[in-house]
Amino acid sequence: MKSKTMFGLFILLAMAQLAMGQQAKEFRKTVAFEPGGELTFVTDKGSVKLTAWDRREVEVYARIEPPVNESADYGRRAVEAAQVEVTGTARALTIRSDFEAVPSKDTRWGDNRALPDIHYEIKAPRELNLRLTADRSRVNVQGFAGRLQLQTDRTPVDAGELSGEIVIKVDRGEVRLTALRGSLNLSTDRTDSHIAGLAIERDSLLNISRGEAELRVPETQRLSVSARTGRRETFQSDFEIATRNFNTDLIEGTINGGGPRLSVTGDRSQVHLRRQ
Repeated sequence: MKSKTMFGLFILLAMAQLAMGQQAKEFRKTVAFEPGGELTFVTDKGSVKLTAWDRREVEVYARIEPPVNESADYGRRAVEAAQVEVTGTARALTIRSDFEAVPSKDTRWGDNRALPDIHYEIKAPRELNLRLTADRSRVNVQGFAGRLQLQTDRTPVDAGELSGEIVIKVDRGEVRLTALRGSLNLSTDRTDSHIAGLAIERDSLLNISRGEAELRVPETQRLSVSARTGRRETFQSDFEIATRNFNTDLIEGTINGGGPRLSVTGDRSQVHLRRQ
């Protein structure tokens, strides 16, 4: 009896996956893009994998899948209504998920839509200025240099091999960063962050609220540290800090003789500076 039940569940799962595959649709587009240009990306619900290459163009692939736990008919209509927009020029390009036409499930209850998932795979020139905004998604960004701004909500962020002016703002997610170089402005709320291989070359800021942050920097990293501490905020360092000011709510001093300024603030936070 148990084996028959398991077999039945397997069949139902396979049928559901087949139906989802039949309802999904794909989008592909490749456009010219100049290195150093402005790339804006905006999405809600799904995922994005953004990686660098050496071509002077942006390649966009997206798979639009029906929302789960909805009827086949509604899933089909939601997928058909969702669109991917690619607009702009080779110097300023915007990629955006457009859900405006996704219908409500029941017009009697107003806007009670179930959005489909849009999963992106995007390739772009290594040197660019990026502005990425994502909600309820998964974000993976690899290999870029320039002014890089990532803002997410309810979204885990995984990024690596980035250099330049890096600004990351996350509300409710998890952050994993590797091999960063330049300046880092990291602001998080209800989020834990793990940062490895961080070479701080310019003044940087950590603003951590209701979460933890672990930074691993090279043994030779030179820093001037200013860290706010208090009853609910802690700052710990594996490095010896030559302190100028060390009291209950502020730690100021230098590491390895001083260097770029690292400012640490937050609320109900734990920050640990570790040797790589």
